[in-house]
Amino acid sequence: MNLKMDNPKISIIICSLNRKENLNRCLKSIEKQTFKDYEIILCEEEGRLVELKDKGWRKAKGEILLWADDDIEIVNDDWLKNIVTIFETREDIVGVTGATYVPTDYLKNRDVFKASYVGWLYDKIFLDGKKLIPGYISKCGASSHGANYSTVFSHEWHYVDFLEPSQFAIRKWVMEKVNGFDLGFEGVAEWCDVDLCYRIKQYGKLLYHPQVKVYHYPINDATTNKRLETVSRYRNYCRWADRYIKKTFKHRLYRLFLKFYFYTVASRKTA
Repeated sequence: MNLKMDNPKISIIICSLNRKENLNRCLKSIEKQTFKDYEIILCEEEGRLVELKDKGWRKAKGEILLWADDDIEIVNDDWLKNIVTIFETREDIVGVTGATYVPTDYLKNRDVFKASYVGWLYDKIFLDGKKLIPGYISKCGASSHGANYSTVFSHEWHYVDFLEPSQFAIRKWVMEKVNGFDLGFEGVAEWCDVDLCYRIKQYGKLLYHPQVKVYHYPINDATTNKRLETVSRYRNYCRWADRYIKKTFKHRLYRLFLKFYFYTVASRKTA
């Protein structure tokens, strides 16, 4: 489904399946934007998420591509305007993301928060105590969730290692250069976005900006649980890490940690 202008500046790509309430909240918040030169491309069919994300941008007419999850709500009416302004004033920037706050009641639906001891170990051992830094990936291949919290770090702009998967924008010409997503990622296609970020960084910088702000309401529903297959999630991480992370002792330890988590803690939560 396309809700489009003839020659939009920005194309917003939203993948959604049987989540009308979430989708309607997201679309209503987009309607309030002061910047109106955009099209919306809705991918509401069933299928592998990475294929749907890739199909969406290939239909797009805008020079800026923006992927948004159906469970976000834009709380800044200048969200789109701020994204466009960054791209227009910073030629060195190829990707933009921002604050993606998860309300406290929804934090339990994020993997890294499901068991407090897991979250503590994750931060101290694998993230070097930097979980509050947005868009950070440690040398052993662990990713931060700093954009999900309102802290002194999330209120400042940063160059980042990856863009927040629930809301990120990329120049279309860069997507064409790398030929889109790697379609080899499975299930919910976790890490396909990070993989994309690592491939486009050869063309410019990735920027986190606090004024590109949304609220994210991750939920556990039938659609989510159908996609959250733990074996594929672990394989997705390994597919990315094999390309970009050195096989140090700490990285191998982190892989064992992830395997334990996905095959035990996470699998029980989605059962």
